[in-house]
Amino acid sequence: MYRPRVWAEIDLEAIRENMRAVRSRLSDETRVMAVVKADAYGHGALQTGRAALEAGAHALAVGDSGEAIELREAGISAPISVLGALVEKELDDVIYHRITPTIHSIDRVRLLDRRAKSHGVQLPVHVMMDTGMGRLGVLPAFAARLVGEIAESKNLIMEGLGTHFPLSALEDQEFTRQQIAQFRRVVDRTREMGIRIPLLHTANSAALVSVPESHFTMVRPGAALYGLDPGNFKRAGFSVRPALKLKTQVVFCKGVPKGMAISYHHTYRTTSQTRIATLPVGYNDGYPFSNGNRGRVLIAGRSAPVIGRVTMDYIMVDVGALPPVSVGDEVTLIGDAGGDSIRAEELAERAGLIPYAITCMLGKRVKRVYSG
Repeated sequence: MYRPRVWAEIDLEAIRENMRAVRSRLSDETRVMAVVKADAYGHGALQTGRAALEAGAHALAVGDSGEAIELREAGISAPISVLGALVEKELDDVIYHRITPTIHSIDRVRLLDRRAKSHGVQLPVHVMMDTGMGRLGVLPAFAARLVGEIAESKNLIMEGLGTHFPLSALEDQEFTRQQIAQFRRVVDRTREMGIRIPLLHTANSAALVSVPESHFTMVRPGAALYGLDPGNFKRAGFSVRPALKLKTQVVFCKGVPKGMAISYHHTYRTTSQTRIATLPVGYNDGYPFSNGNRGRVLIAGRSAPVIGRVTMDYIMVDVGALPPVSVGDEVTLIGDAGGDSIRAEELAERAGLIPYAITCMLGKRVKRVYSG
């Protein structure tokens, strides 16, 4: 049976299960905007977006207009929001494809109003407010004015208001609650102005399980949908199932003597006579460079250490303590095998990363194989 050099097995039923787990934390009225930016954290935006919608998501969120247009052209008819900033040359395509932009400044309100008028449409928009992320978003002091400009425009519809939490995975939720209080004050001010905003969204995956008051009328889970823990799920008693397994195969195996140097810069030398298996996966495929001499893989359900530096196309593992290993044997890099398990969280911890950075880094040589 043909197998690629390296492949990711993505279980769409796990996406649906995780979506249902998210919904179990919400009221029936609270909507879900499933975050599928960065190709759904490496899982495939089209396939996982469809699975999330099937399991109850109301809308999808992406990072830029190119991601949104790909989903539209593939047949996704549900609402799609671009959470990030848009440059001027993208606006006509966004309007044409019925994509919901997120606005961060008054200048964009006026520009979008003119462009929507030229297309003869009324365009739903969301506003992002910066309550402590320091990235995108209007500051709270100016947010109500921005919402008012949109409400007074003839060609824009004030549909949603959101903010983003930088510390919601921490045990101490004081800062997150301060952000929620700022958000509520702006919402109250817009209501005093006679403006009702239907979609209020602040909660990411971490907040939706730990800070129920963050739910408002919509939540924006990303990591939770893919079975990735942002750092507080165990503490919150929330369980999701990893949707992705990363696998490769042995392409070369040889016996080597004691004292043999392995890979670039000779950062590892064998301590005894052993066997080395070479695997066709490297940092170009998304396997973390920093996991050299620190990571491990599973072969026939047995753990084998990664030795030497991770290279662009290959890693080497010591299989001397394992039963005989042959070219073509399947290797698990992320996932369960033989009673053992390597989660993305393990790779991330060893590499000094967050779990979804691991899946986001998976390169284009990694073939995605879908089931469920």
